[in-house]
Order: sequence, then C-alpha cells, then structure tokens
Amino acid sequence: MAENGLIANARRAQGLTQQALSRRTGIAETAVSSIENGRDARLSTVERLLAGADHSLIAIPSTRAGAADVAGDIRSAVKARRPDVAARSFIQLNDNLAAEHNESRYGLGLTEPAPTGNKRWDAALAGLVAFRLREEGFPPPTWTTRDSRHLKKAWTFTSGTYLTPVRRSAVPPDFLERGVLIDAASLRSV
Repeated sequence: MAENGLIANARRAQGLTQQALSRRTGIAETAVSSIENGRDARLSTVERLLAGADHSLIAIPSTRAGAADVAGDIRSAVKARRPDVAARSFIQLNDNLAAEHNESRYGLGLTEPAPTGNKRWDAALAGLVAFRLREEGFPPPTWTTRDSRHLKKAWTFTSGTYLTPVRRSAVPPDFLERGVLIDAASLRSV
C-alpha cells in the first residue's frame, strides 16, 4: 500500500478526520489531504502521521496485500454495489494469508482495517484474520475482537448469486463467534 492509503487507513481505523490528525501531529490539514491523495511525502512525515493515528510503520517481507489493503478494496466494492468484487477480494485475502507463514502471515493481519461500510464484511475480515493467525499459532490482533467486528444476526457468506446453506458444524469457530457463516471448505486455498 502506498503511503497515501496507509495513512488514510490508519486515520479511518482510529475514527479520525484529517483535521483531527492534523491537530495531533502539527502537520497542516492541507498536507494531510495532499499526502492521502497521492503526493509523495518524506518517510519522517509518514511516520509522524502514522504515530498521530496510533500506528507505526513496520517492514514485512511480503508482496501480498494484507487485511487493511483488502478492506479498502471491499469498501470500494461496497460503494459500487458489487458484492461479487467484495467476495473476490475477501477470497484473495484468504489466499494471501494461507500462502504466508510465521511473521509474514501475522504482519498481513496486524494492521486494523478501516471500516468497509458494511458490518458483514467487517466481521468477515476479523473472522478470517483470527482464523488464519490461530492456524499459525498466533493470537488474533485486538481489532478482531472488537464488538464492531461481531454481527448480532448471523450472515451466510456468499460469493455468487445463489445462497448455499451452511451447516454450523462446518463453520470455523472464529467465524461462528462473529456471526459469519462460511464453510471451512470454502477457505481452502486453491
């Protein structure tokens, strides 16, 4: 993710406006906006903005998109009313997490994604990250356990036109506790 998306995601994940981030960091709001819209920034400026949003920059050896990146793709798909694109992005994150191991897998799920604009997808992302990190022996990041990442009413995950019933006994616990019904077989990486 380029620094513009990284900063915008960190800011949104903390519920901050550009103005609030500007006040926290002493960096002009116009500069925050410009950087989020693609203007190049010095590393020290990026680190300062991230720190203002209670985030830090960490280098991880991977070229795969993590949860925060994919949440942005899902947010765009939700705005465009393209559930098929959101589902493909979700499956891609699943495959990315499954392909990485150890610290690299943890790194892809560590950064809290900004809300997607759809509680179902927010819960599904949390369930997926928790599931894949536990599989590797890591505890899930704190963001995955927040109430905002749990559904009050269960939702059956679908990636197509037809809704296929899911047996609760086939749903991994990390999804079940968040109210997302997805069959474990659907999570096998291809």
